[in-house]
Amino acid sequence: MKIKLFLIFFLLCGTEITFGQSAHQLLREGDQYYKKGEYNKAETAYRKADEIKPVVKSKYNRSNAIYKQNRYDEAIQSYEEAAATATSELDKADIYYNLGNAHYQNKDYKESIDAYKKSLGYNPDDIKTKENLALARQALKKVQQQQRQNSKQNQDNKDKQDDQQDQDNSNQQNQDNPNGSPESKDKHNEQQAQNQINEDKNNSKMSKEEAKKLLEIMDEEEKKVQQNMRRSGEKSQPRKNW
Repeated sequence: MKIKLFLIFFLLCGTEITFGQSAHQLLREGDQYYKKGEYNKAETAYRKADEIKPVVKSKYNRSNAIYKQNRYDEAIQSYEEAAATATSELDKADIYYNLGNAHYQNKDYKESIDAYKKSLGYNPDDIKTKENLALARQALKKVQQQQRQNSKQNQDNKDKQDDQQDQDNSNQQNQDNPNGSPESKDKHNEQQAQNQINEDKNNSKMSKEEAKKLLEIMDEEEKKVQQNMRRSGEKSQPRKNW
């Protein structure tokens, strides 16, 4: 992501000439190193200039030199310091833009989005800031999707591990107690079922024998009743009263 660099213009006047000239020379020297890509030397020059005369431009350009060296954590801290001293809205817009870039390079996408929004608050029409904001939002969305996917994958793996552990425990129990194996249990159940069938058959036979005896008793009783009825029929008929 391209960063924005302040251009240093020198206006020397009054009593500031002697004091400010050294700081301006260091700022100019830092700019020259920066353009050559010698960012370490540029950072040193900007630091010296800021020590002589602290201004937002030296802090900001120093932050850019640190950023170019891929020291994003330090750049973020330096940009925040520059933003705290800036008074111009355009200066703040540029500082927060580059702060957003530093957060983006550090993969801190949420912080990057916040910085770009602050930049647009000071310069709403900046196209580059809007483009970078869209990129940061897209990157954050991908990270969140990946996190959800990883979370689901971790849960699936945990479920599989739990299932495997349950299976291992079951196998161990079967080894410790062979009679408790599924095959042994099936045989045991079959034996119980067969025993029940045999018992039912025996009960059924007993019931038939009892029924036969009962029928014999009933037949005997019926015979006795018939005999009694025949004896009653042999009595003399009642006399007619006519």
